[in-house]
Amino acid sequence: MHALFITTKTNECVNHIRAWNSFASTSADHITYDHMAIRNDAQIIDKTRLLCPEVIFYIGAAKALGNPRAETLRELRQIAPLIHLCSDATDQPWHPVLAGYRTKECFDLQVAIDGARNAPVDFSTLTPVDPKPFEIYGPRDIRCGFSGTVGRWNERSEILSALRWFDWVTVRAREATDGYEDHARFMTWCKMTLNLSWTGTGHAHHIKGRVIESGFAGCALLEHVDSPIADWFPNGCWIPWRTVKDIAGIVAETSEADIAVSANALTTAVHSQWTPALIYGSILSKVGLNVHITESRPAA
Repeated sequence: MHALFITTKTNECVNHIRAWNSFASTSADHITYDHMAIRNDAQIIDKTRLLCPEVIFYIGAAKALGNPRAETLRELRQIAPLIHLCSDATDQPWHPVLAGYRTKECFDLQVAIDGARNAPVDFSTLTPVDPKPFEIYGPRDIRCGFSGTVGRWNERSEILSALRWFDWVTVRAREATDGYEDHARFMTWCKMTLNLSWTGTGHAHHIKGRVIESGFAGCALLEHVDSPIADWFPNGCWIPWRTVKDIAGIVAETSEADIAVSANALTTAVHSQWTPALIYGSILSKVGLNVHITESRPAA
């Protein structure tokens, strides 16, 4: 199936395309736009017509002057089914945006890929992740690690600062110049990985792509007790925590055997339920499409 992704220029968008290309019989085309600059709607439409996609995935900003107009999105729908992928649908600021798209009939399908249950979307699922960068496991010499954006002073950075000070967690701050393979490699070195499940505003919890990445990396996952992970994974696939003190206790006291059991449970669940082929396949089925899958890796 010939897919086209129309996205902002932010780095995370490329990961969703990588996930598609990891299994699809045909690599996707990609058109980017600068959501902080002047609209280039005419160019987007012209390029899309030339590419003749069978399905279009759109990943945009919540509110930005450079976002395509509603009439542009409706015109894209005339070329091929148009699917909106939203990574932050749990976050309340996105809700009026998603509702507005629905009212204006901008998309054939709006999809929350952060496990949102309370957002005005048509379908909720989890983030598609390319498993290939995680296939070469590392030495597993990091007891507990975190790889991601630390950010400015907020609850996330406060937690990480405390953990780093006492050497309870090895933190790899993901810089803009780093490659995704560097992030994946670090995670395969970890026996356990810490996830901070807050949304961008910090007012809610959602399912981050790091949950799926942890399963592919083969490490145990430390997840906040307020995360909605129980809606998506069986018990035993994560180790719950509420405070920094909880994390310290888990890191210090969890046996190697218990770490392995939790890690294996998560890896099995991810490979059996949340491969990119399964996620994208479930999305496409909602608009009456099927994708030819070339994925051959068996479940762990």
